[in-house]
Amino acid sequence: MKILFASVPQWYPVSPYLACALLAGQVRAAGYQADTYDFNAVFFNDILTPAYLRGALDRARGFLASPSLACEDPAFAEKLSDTAAVRKNVVSAFFSQEGESPERVVSRIESAVSVFHDRAAFYDPEKLYQAKDVVDAALDIASLPFAPARIKIDNYIANPVFTYDFADVDHQCRNADVNMFVPYFERKLAGMDLSSYDLIGLSITDLSQIVPGLTLARLLKQKTKAKICLGGNYVFKIAPDLKKLPAVFRDYCDYLLVGDGETAIVELAAAVNGDTPLSSVHSLVYADADGTVRTNETAPLLQLDTVAYPDFSTYDFSLYFSPETVIPVQLGKGCYWGKCTFCDFYTGQQKFDIKSVRRAVDEVEFLSEKYNTPYFNFVDEAVPPAFYNAFAKEVLRRGLKIRFYSFARLEKAFTAEVLHNLYAAGARFFMWGYEAESERVMGLMNKGIDLSRRKQILRDAAAAGLWNLCTFLLCYPSETLEELQSTIDVIYDHELVNTAVPSNFALKKNAILKDHAEDASITDYQANGELHISYKYHSTVTTMEEIKRRRNAFEKQYLADTADRLWPHTFTESDFLLLYLSRYGRDYVKNYRLKYKKKLPNQ
Repeated sequence: MKILFASVPQWYPVSPYLACALLAGQVRAAGYQADTYDFNAVFFNDILTPAYLRGALDRARGFLASPSLACEDPAFAEKLSDTAAVRKNVVSAFFSQEGESPERVVSRIESAVSVFHDRAAFYDPEKLYQAKDVVDAALDIASLPFAPARIKIDNYIANPVFTYDFADVDHQCRNADVNMFVPYFERKLAGMDLSSYDLIGLSITDLSQIVPGLTLARLLKQKTKAKICLGGNYVFKIAPDLKKLPAVFRDYCDYLLVGDGETAIVELAAAVNGDTPLSSVHSLVYADADGTVRTNETAPLLQLDTVAYPDFSTYDFSLYFSPETVIPVQLGKGCYWGKCTFCDFYTGQQKFDIKSVRRAVDEVEFLSEKYNTPYFNFVDEAVPPAFYNAFAKEVLRRGLKIRFYSFARLEKAFTAEVLHNLYAAGARFFMWGYEAESERVMGLMNKGIDLSRRKQILRDAAAAGLWNLCTFLLCYPSETLEELQSTIDVIYDHELVNTAVPSNFALKKNAILKDHAEDASITDYQANGELHISYKYHSTVTTMEEIKRRRNAFEKQYLADTADRLWPHTFTESDFLLLYLSRYGRDYVKNYRLKYKKKLPNQ
């Protein structure tokens, strides 16, 4: 019995994702063989090469010579015609634009990629930001033959001509002219020997992974004898819709593992090995012999201190676009507040629980020593201040030399003393959910924090040496222009907010707000496709289009105003921010002004 756990594109390829290593740790502890493979990291290494980019340019020019797409399925003739028309415009505009030539980008890509692996170059901000722009330009080239779909280092934007209805996604997963992952995975799998695996688990955690992940799953189901299991937080969120689609179990997978998988994956290994029936596997969804979809009982709550450590022993860390290894660790499960009306982060996890301080520090100490790194990302939705203070004191007592970051709520219990303890223990920044300045809007969000204390917590964090990365939820449906401006004023306070992460409001399928939509002036909502986690909606105050326009206008201006700063606006480059803060400290990163002129959107 042998299992492969695989991460799928698209995810930011700077460090490994936790899920596969965590599940590998569980089955290995139970005595099963397991490997891990990061298709995402390999994918970016494969396409960011001169040969691949030259091939993309040749294919794009070939399309211009014959700008049409063949259609074997008449149901999609119109969408393929529309795709061809949009692609022609995108490719024509690309080859007619001024600036650095595509050939020049191709000639620079190897040097640019090397910057992410060379410590001296990486820690030179001028070289790093130049390399980032070359990579972005190279990914524009890689995307051309499949426009208007687009691959980015921090996103995969599927063809917008198609919807997230299953029929549209299914067509993309079969069409090598529309979906870049079809030809890519066909070539990749042809060179891999997967014959020894009895079970292959794919983790899908985000919308950006749906088309790539299902494309891979379909090909694996065709080309291997292994049973295919789909899991991950995103799969849980759309599981009710997946259960209604027989083709999912016929063409894409044998099983869905929904929710926490640490116990269930060991049970599934035993069932695939023939030791127990599938009906005994908790949290499993599968089609039985007559095609009926079965849903097993949910797994019991985990005893977190007994969960095996994540196992990264079969990872090739040299594949990641970083000179240092940043290890993801989960201290607990769920969110201890769990009442924010807009949020669905906690979906698919057990009710809030957290490891003991001793166990948490044991795990970090073990992983730091085994993988020879001090760098950690604590991937929890929220960790209580009292736990973090006790954690910091234990780290200090043991004399551990670690550096870390995580999400945190702006709770008044994050006192100046607690924040100083956390910095001394290795914390270098927190991702605080500031969301909005307006008390009325924050009341609608039900953040459950003392709003009068937020700014003082950020000041105390800065005084302790911590960087403040703050997330903002712009254009809440009933938010007025005056309320929006008050939030923007906070974002521009660079003493308070060092990195801003603004996002649009989205009405999530699994959010509390869905059942209280009228509170946000939402009059009605409808599905955005079976495989999408958000709804389309209408509001008595504004429209989704207006929200997007306002946010984009602000973001474009903000990026221009902060163009010479290091990480004024990021979420996906959090690992890079940790490394720079650990190397240089808060003041250096805050005060550095780039001489290199970053490429901004629409430039």
